[in-house]
Amino acid sequence: MSLTPHQRTVLNYIGEFQGKRGYSPSLADLAIAFGVRSKNSIAKVVNTLVAEKQIEKDPKGRIKIINMPSDDTAAPIKLSLFGPIAAGFAAPVEEHAEEQITIENYLVKDRSSTFLLRVKGDSMIGALIHEGDLVVVDRSKHPKPGDIVVGVLDGEFTLKRLKKDKGKFYLQAENPDYPDLHALEELQVAGVVVGLMRKMTI
Repeated sequence: MSLTPHQRTVLNYIGEFQGKRGYSPSLADLAIAFGVRSKNSIAKVVNTLVAEKQIEKDPKGRIKIINMPSDDTAAPIKLSLFGPIAAGFAAPVEEHAEEQITIENYLVKDRSSTFLLRVKGDSMIGALIHEGDLVVVDRSKHPKPGDIVVGVLDGEFTLKRLKKDKGKFYLQAENPDYPDLHALEELQVAGVVVGLMRKMTI
């Protein structure tokens, strides 16, 4: 069965929402976007898209990240990996590349669960994460105490280190000027930071 124009519009909106925010819209988000009062009507559209295998849901019923088709057929960027290089005393030069590295494969384990976030603020400078950096976030990675995570603290997103004390999780900055963050109602983890990208300016 081909999709109706409305179903196609909803599908496109889900893809655009995920591309901009890095996570999937809820039924409430979709209802607001399309001016629908009842979430049941938008749920029917979503279920149709699932039945037509246009989208998938995770075990909790949330819409999975869509792998949007791309017209870009360029080959992945591969760069020669040399090294190691001494960051202390000088060492003899290694002239031959050890291997060819594809940057995407090096940083990304699963494209459907990985997204980038641009950092704002200086609360993580102790972890060498600065304002303007791009952090690579994996939604599928199970968060553990000590991980740097994208935390959702009482509905607000923040980049902090996940900590645990007396059985309770909280978020800790890597800057003594910022206090520890404890949830008043709920603390969730939207993803674990697995990489960092920074464009050097000289």
